[in-house]
Amino acid sequence: MFDMGFQEIVLIAIIALIVIGPERLPAVARNVGRWVGKTQRFVAGVKSDIANELQTDELRSMLSSQEDQIRELKDMVKETKSDLERTAKQAQDSVSEGMDNAVEQVKDAAEVARDNNAKMQEIARSAGYSTYDDPEQSKAPNTNHDNDSSDQDSSQSA
Repeated sequence: MFDMGFQEIVLIAIIALIVIGPERLPAVARNVGRWVGKTQRFVAGVKSDIANELQTDELRSMLSSQEDQIRELKDMVKETKSDLERTAKQAQDSVSEGMDNAVEQVKDAAEVARDNNAKMQEIARSAGYSTYDDPEQSKAPNTNHDNDSSDQDSSQSA
């Protein structure tokens, strides 16, 4: 509070002893001590109030900066969510398009297979073979050469 050294305090005590007198000096010293104590407590209270206010202001500024950061994070989360939704939609469209293309290719392949099957049946019919799909045709001509060779073997051995 005040910057008073030991010499100043001794000088004030000597002057007080001379002015007040030895009889009243202890009572005055007690009163002065009480007032100094009250003043010190008041100053300490004011200091703590100021410190609390400064701390409150610091907390308010920290809270405000954290609210700003939270807002930024919320915006980032919203942006990321919309990016993910957009990417998922693109992926879904791509998969759907790929599936449509695959279905078309399978349909085309089935059509080609049907055409090839019809051509193969026509070729088989022209060669004299029956086909599974053609009930009018009789069995295929006997082209089993194993029976013929066994007949020849048995005639040669006899």
